[in-house]
Amino acid sequence: MSTVLDSHWVVVPQVAAMRETVYGVRTHYTHAGRGEPVVLVHGGGPGSSGLSGWANMIPELARRYEVFAIDLIGAGFTDKPRVEYSFQTQVNHVAGFIDTLNLGSVRMVGNSQGAYVAIKYVLDHPGRVKSAALISTGTLAKAMGLSDDGKAAPLPRFDGTRESLESFMSLIVNDPSKLTKELIDSRFEAASTPGHREMMESLDTYRKVMQSDPNQRQVYDVKARLPMLTLPWCMIWGAADRTAPLDPLGHRMHALFPNIPFHVVEGSGHQVQNDKPEECNRLVMSFFEAN
Repeated sequence: MSTVLDSHWVVVPQVAAMRETVYGVRTHYTHAGRGEPVVLVHGGGPGSSGLSGWANMIPELARRYEVFAIDLIGAGFTDKPRVEYSFQTQVNHVAGFIDTLNLGSVRMVGNSQGAYVAIKYVLDHPGRVKSAALISTGTLAKAMGLSDDGKAAPLPRFDGTRESLESFMSLIVNDPSKLTKELIDSRFEAASTPGHREMMESLDTYRKVMQSDPNQRQVYDVKARLPMLTLPWCMIWGAADRTAPLDPLGHRMHALFPNIPFHVVEGSGHQVQNDKPEECNRLVMSFFEAN
């Protein structure tokens, strides 16, 4: 039986950016299934969105859960206000989204930058989350003070062309057969929406500022807080991830948290949920069913 995917918008009010600006954000998300709520948080890059990041996982999760794949502020088909973007802006947007939909206690899955956003939401709102699964996240590893030793491949810069988007996608998804025309079309449409490139430029500025501004860095840093987390969480890592390499980032994260389930998916790149969807889905479903 096929899974019905619904496209929705909701206005998320009073989401605070890093500065003291408050704004309402018309938020797009993909919805499917019935049951306990699961919120999926996509990664970064040109044209990222809930559906393009999670199209291969949503139907599987929707067999048991009610799935909400959010388009983060400035990404996908969500509003792109002119604010100072940061990872915390995205965390606050997710918090407003969960509150607006009154989801109660949720499970979360995040990939890459979205895995950091998901676990930072967990740390900020531990009573609102049952469990979390994190997929290949150099952003979180660096928030733990870890280095990739210069082994991470640099991300191609998106210049507004389809070719530059294809170059980016070829770096985060290792299996060319998974880079379908539909996936590229979807991401290019989202990447071409007004305000998207400005959001990406604002995030790039934030990353640079964070290197020299201790106030920004301490908001991002989770070295002291993540080891104190008691709710169940797990990590899934692509063995052939080129942008957040398993060696050293994944192995170093595992060494920091040896009691947290850590799964290596052979042959997969950065987007395990798209490179190896069957194995990734099995791991996430098994983890949620046990926790």
